[in-house]
Amino acid sequence: MNLPGVGSKGGLAIGDINGDGLPDLVSDGGYVAYGIGGGYFSRPVSYPIEGGGGVWNVALADLRKIGRTDIVTGGYDAVSVLLNEGKGVLEDGIRTSVAGGASCGAAADFNGDGKPDLAVNTSSGISILLGTGKAATPFTAGTTIALAGAGCPVVGDLNGDGIPDLLVGANGSPNALYTYLGNGDGTFTLKGSTATPNSGGYVVLADFNHDGKLDFATSGNLLALGNGDGTFQAPLAFVTNPPSTGFSGIAVGDINNDGWPDLVLTNAGIPYNNVFVVLNNQHGGFTQVPTTFGALSDQPILVDLNGDGKLDLVLGGAGGSGAVLYLGDGAGGFTLQATLPGLLGAGNGVNCVADVNGDGIPDVLALGSDTLYVYLGHGGATYAAPFSIGTGPSPGGILTENLHGQLPTAGLPDIVAPDLSGAVVTLLNLTK
Repeated sequence: MNLPGVGSKGGLAIGDINGDGLPDLVSDGGYVAYGIGGGYFSRPVSYPIEGGGGVWNVALADLRKIGRTDIVTGGYDAVSVLLNEGKGVLEDGIRTSVAGGASCGAAADFNGDGKPDLAVNTSSGISILLGTGKAATPFTAGTTIALAGAGCPVVGDLNGDGIPDLLVGANGSPNALYTYLGNGDGTFTLKGSTATPNSGGYVVLADFNHDGKLDFATSGNLLALGNGDGTFQAPLAFVTNPPSTGFSGIAVGDINNDGWPDLVLTNAGIPYNNVFVVLNNQHGGFTQVPTTFGALSDQPILVDLNGDGKLDLVLGGAGGSGAVLYLGDGAGGFTLQATLPGLLGAGNGVNCVADVNGDGIPDVLALGSDTLYVYLGHGGATYAAPFSIGTGPSPGGILTENLHGQLPTAGLPDIVAPDLSGAVVTLLNLTK
């Protein structure tokens, strides 16, 4: 048997993990092959650990003195602990298989049953996962939309019928955004496509011209006005002097509190590494606000971190930081508030902001190589040192949804991480 994760001397341990009296094999990469007798073992089961900087040791111990064997792995970035829940079940996320893997997604109630569903992109298109409301099996497979080169889906009511629709980019010649109108039962109908030449990247939806219809803007510096039926007018550039290396990310929100949606764009290309703020001029265009700050970032997030009614900015960290926080002044300006410390392997530009512990204060989630770093908010845009949660081996994004039957008023969202290894990993919120 070839047990993954064994790449160095001392990278393998033998012990009875599931309490059946038979020795099991454990690798420093977080894989367990359970003994079945006669010198044979089950297929290895993977449990996420922090391994971005490499791992080289594994130890087995009953850490809580309750008669169960736990697993500890050591590596360059961190020590990972897998607590044994009994009968061979270790603390881990719930995997929902997705053929072709998944890198990002969007959440909505696509079939109108009151339970949040999920749309994720795969190697062949978009897969719809329908929420069950059950903790053990949070999703069941729904319909599949075939679309070569599908990008991250975006959800919005594009035709005004109250049913969530999908807008999905696809790389082709030329690039295009495809509109899929929701039928209300978890299935979708292709409405049409909008050519986005030489574009791609991230997409946001908002009513930029206040006509009651959703429009889209892309990090490829294109904006298209919606017709209200799922189709769009020809897109036009909205920044007249973009950086030569283009934009890497985009976020939408009312930055100056005038009731009109504005945009923040990031540029992760040398020599710029800057943030660009463009305010809606209420006449069909945008005015760029001079900025003097910059940070290497992929996708920005606009959110009110300190509860003052002004949108703040969260950028993906670099060089081992989990995230960089800037406070907004309500007029288009931002001031550095904090750089959240992170372990090496965090700070890949994929972040999420949500109140995961139900205290009414937004928390920051930063995705590492195979680990999620959680920074709990203390209020006033200050944060505790992070703790980490293992995800799948190749997570591509972070979402939050209420998946296991809690009342929405509980305010304790679960965490969903689409994973390129062929699954969506759900981390159930057990906060009491």
